[in-house]
Amino acid sequence: MLTTQPVHYRDDSSAGARAERGRQTAMKRLELVVVQFEEVKRLIEIGRVPQLRLAHILLDSAVELIMHRMAEAELDGERYHFDRLENLRRLEAMRKSDNPLHRRFATGPSDDQLRAEIKELEQMVTSKGKRKKVNDTFGGKIDFLVERTRLPGDLAPVLKKLHDYRNETYHRDQHRVEVIRPAVLIYFDAACTVLDLYEPGVLIGDGSLGPELARFQDTLPGHHDPFEVSHRAAKQLREEVGLDLAAVRAALVDHLLGRLDDLESGLAYIEENSVNGAAPGDAIRIMQTDDGDIEAIFDDEVLRSRKYPLTMKDVKSWIERATAMGDMDDKHALFAELAALEDAFEALESKVREAVWRIDEAANMR
Repeated sequence: MLTTQPVHYRDDSSAGARAERGRQTAMKRLELVVVQFEEVKRLIEIGRVPQLRLAHILLDSAVELIMHRMAEAELDGERYHFDRLENLRRLEAMRKSDNPLHRRFATGPSDDQLRAEIKELEQMVTSKGKRKKVNDTFGGKIDFLVERTRLPGDLAPVLKKLHDYRNETYHRDQHRVEVIRPAVLIYFDAACTVLDLYEPGVLIGDGSLGPELARFQDTLPGHHDPFEVSHRAAKQLREEVGLDLAAVRAALVDHLLGRLDDLESGLAYIEENSVNGAAPGDAIRIMQTDDGDIEAIFDDEVLRSRKYPLTMKDVKSWIERATAMGDMDDKHALFAELAALEDAFEALESKVREAVWRIDEAANMR
């Protein structure tokens, strides 16, 4: 006769088992990010443009991944209220339905109570539209986390501009070679700030983890604090790469002033080569003329009577602001001002370069 012995199964659905799996997952999720930082550090040490380009892309990826997890944690905190709101909205839709069966089963609170609770819950949760923007866009994540005080506001313009640089080099094969090293160094420093603000949850040791993360665990007796791994990693990585603010500042200022000098020279060159002669300021007016504004294109008096957003005073102001950056000691303010200046003059700069090229091409064809 066969006898059966009781079989003891591990209850993986218990709270303790779920917490253990969560700790293991958190450690592995943190390892994914730290390995990217370590690879960026290696690429910075090589220092050539191809490696720096890849370093920039990896940094951008790491920052976006951390921000995604931070935003995800914030939105998960709203899960109960969000689900409740969705259920009430479905109930409201059923009551308004043309299907009598839907209306029959749409029992519950009165219509007034239903509307009042929906309105209350809408103030407590992030809307679907905003959630989509947070999930789908880099800037949406930044704005959301700044709003929730998970990221400092002064970091936002820095991250957004450096993300624009990444898009240029990754999607459009455009590389800011002159400033790629200082940009990567500033991005690394900013990324360390984001990593330091990241709270991955409770972490425990795992023998399967690689050395990149293991080296940031304090194994001294009485010093082991798994909550500190991400903060310790951010601090040590920042120290290992370093940010020579004076050198970075000088490189950015020289780069900006060089571009603005070329912009001034280009505008002067356009005026010098005007067929009918030009008055000071005509070139910057021409650069802002709509293609369909025939009167302004062919009549100088009309051109000068038009009001345009930019004048030569703006060019002078940009040069003064770029020069003043040489006295900035705040790394975030420094790069935020670089971003603001580039946003102010790059569209004009592009048009001036094209106009100068066309003048030169016309001259070469004679």
